[in-house]
Amino acid sequence: MIHTKRSIAIRLLAFCLLLLPVAAVIGCAEDLPDGAVAMVGQALVSQDQFEGLKAAYEAAGRAPDKDKQEDEYRSFERGLAEYLVMMEVLRQEAAAYDATVTEQDVQAEVEEIRQYFQGDEKKFDEALEKQNITLEQLTDSLRDGLLLERMKAAVTEDVRVSEAEVEAYYEAHKADFVEPEARETRHILIAPVQLEEDGTMSTTPTEADWEAAGAEAEKVRSEIQNGADFKSEAGKYSDDAATRESGGELGPVTRGQMDPAFEEAVFDLSKGELSQPIRTQYGYHLIEVTDITPEDQLSFDEVKENIKSTLLELKQTQTWQEWLAGKHAEPGVRYRAGLEPPSSPSDTTERSTTSTSDQK
Repeated sequence: MIHTKRSIAIRLLAFCLLLLPVAAVIGCAEDLPDGAVAMVGQALVSQDQFEGLKAAYEAAGRAPDKDKQEDEYRSFERGLAEYLVMMEVLRQEAAAYDATVTEQDVQAEVEEIRQYFQGDEKKFDEALEKQNITLEQLTDSLRDGLLLERMKAAVTEDVRVSEAEVEAYYEAHKADFVEPEARETRHILIAPVQLEEDGTMSTTPTEADWEAAGAEAEKVRSEIQNGADFKSEAGKYSDDAATRESGGELGPVTRGQMDPAFEEAVFDLSKGELSQPIRTQYGYHLIEVTDITPEDQLSFDEVKENIKSTLLELKQTQTWQEWLAGKHAEPGVRYRAGLEPPSSPSDTTERSTTSTSDQK
């Protein structure tokens, strides 16, 4: 299978998701040239481009069912038209931002994908066929992707996040930067019936099965209290195959990870204390906490780089979306009726009298 990052269907979908509805700046024109689905200034977005992109999605199985999902399919078509408009905007603006994509750049991307097949051209072709895309479609997608990436980088290159912004965010969200209490835990599981490899019970246990499991758990607990080694007892009695050989070691446990009854017991125990048999859906557990790491407030220095990168990404995304919306307005973007973004004022026009087929 083609590397996910480079999958044409995934990339095209990601591009469409980057679009920002541009209400109040988009026109819906009755006078578009024949064969046009949109205009960006004087540049035409053709029906052939639209149909080719739609066919790629449909062939890849990423389009809604046209007959059974009419509303979703209409939104899907609008997304494709909006994507094509965005790419035309980017092509028109690329020179001003010194954003270029050469054929060498595109071929380098193609070769990167080919490397995943270790030079086996047959496997590469089979992967394309499996995804129902052609080499030409893949190449076009990579070309668009490079242009989009480079334009976004150019538009947002001056976006900065100050130390003061990072510190203010930390102070306002201090509770989000807490390392929760962790307890090193080990257990011995006594199941009422035999467990399968995935940990599920092989049969439904009877009450007698549960009583027998509880009695055995009490017996094992008594042996440990009388000096038996916990790890040895786990190796001898535990029905948890995943931890039996390691002496029942579960590693650090934090809240929200385990069965509620198991978790409650873990956080009620003192270090070194052995629990009573605790019943869960899997059986009876004997639990011991071997170490406790208290909750810890992470310092500003520990998290500032993560906060900074997150805030920078958010500001870059906002700047990019605002730039896209503004650029839609400048050349006068017009869509064919029925393909305009949902937030466009013209979306409320009567489509029953102006169908897509009528505009072709």
